[in-house]
Amino acid sequence: MTSRPRIGLTLDADEARRRYELRSSYVDAVLAAGGLPILLPHAAEAAAAYLALLDGLVVTGGAFDVPPELYGEPRRKQCGPLKPERTAFEKDLLEAALAARMPVLGVCGGMQLMNVVRGGTLYQDLAADAGLSGHEQRAPKDVPSHEAAIVPGTHLAALVGAETVRVNSTHHQAVKDPGAGVLVSARAPDGVVEAVELPDLPFAIGVQWHPEAAARHDPRHAAIYRGLVQAARDAWR
Repeated sequence: MTSRPRIGLTLDADEARRRYELRSSYVDAVLAAGGLPILLPHAAEAAAAYLALLDGLVVTGGAFDVPPELYGEPRRKQCGPLKPERTAFEKDLLEAALAARMPVLGVCGGMQLMNVVRGGTLYQDLAADAGLSGHEQRAPKDVPSHEAAIVPGTHLAALVGAETVRVNSTHHQAVKDPGAGVLVSARAPDGVVEAVELPDLPFAIGVQWHPEAAARHDPRHAAIYRGLVQAARDAWR
């Protein structure tokens, strides 16, 4: 067994150019935390085989939306582009990982999907559904642009070690109704959910921002990936 826990990273896909993509900051964050990054192409039939190889999972973000049909709503015009193949793969993988009590981190859209697989809902568009704007951060995307208040006593609070942290979230969808067992662990100043966690599992945290990118500006963000890797290492015992 490798001394580095094997952490799966879901990939984005450029369908027009027929290639997979992943920002190197995800790989760098897992390596810096002591993990071994394993890149996961979309293959629904291989989800169980992937999980057998992994000690932890990161469901990454991307410029697309979770299909509203997954949380019981018709799609409205404000809903953005979809990637059905990627979402179907990530949903199957995430559900299986949570059922196996595998340490999981959901980033951006990965956090939203975590809420949906637990039966929660999303705002299809914050401006249209909640009258809120200002969450689609302009470049540079890695620089934290607003604060998030962290709920005391949560797993996230223990990792970050602060009551507030500046974050770099950029999104037009957000968690609306938390799913079964989903605890909101951070909010933006306007009340928008910035982080969730599943207290019934050893490590299952979702963040709306990108800690793998923000860590170069504030090292506290790196603690989220260290927590994931440590939880994966603890599972060996």
